Amino acid sequence: MGRKKQPPATRRARDADDASKMVGKNSSEEDKARGIGDPSYLRSMWVILVCIVWVPLTGIPAILSLLLWPILGLSQCQRLTWRCSTVFFKLVLWSSGCPYTVEGLEQLDPDANYFFACNHESLWDVPLVFAAIPFWLISIAKKSLRLVPVFGWAVAAGGTVWIDRKNHSADMKSMEVAQESLRKRPRSVLIFPEGTRTPDGNLQPFKKGGFVLAIQAGMPVVPVCLCGTFDVVIKGGRRFWRKKQQVRPRPLKLVIGSPIRTDDMRYEDRDALTDRVMAQIQAMKAEWKQSGDKCDNLRVEPFWHCFLPTPPCDDRGWWGRV
Repeated sequence: MGRKKQPPATRRARDADDASKMVGKNSSEEDKARGIGDPSYLRSMWVILVCIVWVPLTGIPAILSLLLWPILGLSQCQRLTWRCSTVFFKLVLWSSGCPYTVEGLEQLDPDANYFFACNHESLWDVPLVFAAIPFWLISIAKKSLRLVPVFGWAVAAGGTVWIDRKNHSADMKSMEVAQESLRKRPRSVLIFPEGTRTPDGNLQPFKKGGFVLAIQAGMPVVPVCLCGTFDVVIKGGRRFWRKKQQVRPRPLKLVIGSPIRTDDMRYEDRDALTDRVMAQIQAMKAEWKQSGDKCDNLRVEPFWHCFLPTPPCDDRGWWGRV
């Protein structure tokens, strides 16, 4: 008797399963080629413990700071919220044991405000940005994040711009509110134009919404390249990886590109601006890959640094960055 013919849906499911296994095999081989070793379970447990302890210790004060609104004003209250969030993200970065270095801060005016456009590689992108960039930041984030107890509420208290990927009209309304807010209370904005984390470490196509807001606000856009975070927490994973034959995770690097002025741009220039930012980030990422990992001698930022303001530009080497 001949082999029973399988329905098309069953064959497709089997082929998809085989493909996913092959992707996993290839990913493992790519990890070995990049020098990534085994996941560190103890490090993962330690980071989770630090998050459990410090989410309420930093999140609750961030939320309660809004009670000072009648006395200090909304801007100062949201600045306090940003300070609390910076402390939390620095603690998370410290707990992961990742040393980091920063390049290009000298190109920025400490008294100005910018749109920081970053590539999105892993969950560790946000801690690295908040730890390394000494600017009052708000972010553009997906709407579902504000439902996370304490953490999401604290993020909302800081003036985050919420977007609903399933509702275009709601997105446009959020952008209008954000533009008016930035006009009244200028501060820097963090955007991830890819929209979601990369599944393979390669740059994904950029979305234009954040750049339209930058043009409307007339604020310079700064391309920012985040390097190494993909090898610490891979998308879909919950464990921290260490370098092959080493105890600590991979050193991280944040490279700041040249600011791009938008005060003379119009809505029609959004495509050209998007392409220009993407090209800069691609070039910085390619240069980092060619240079190899030269950050092995960096020290992890000391615990007490987590509670201090990040200096605008530090060339002394003792802050955990250059």
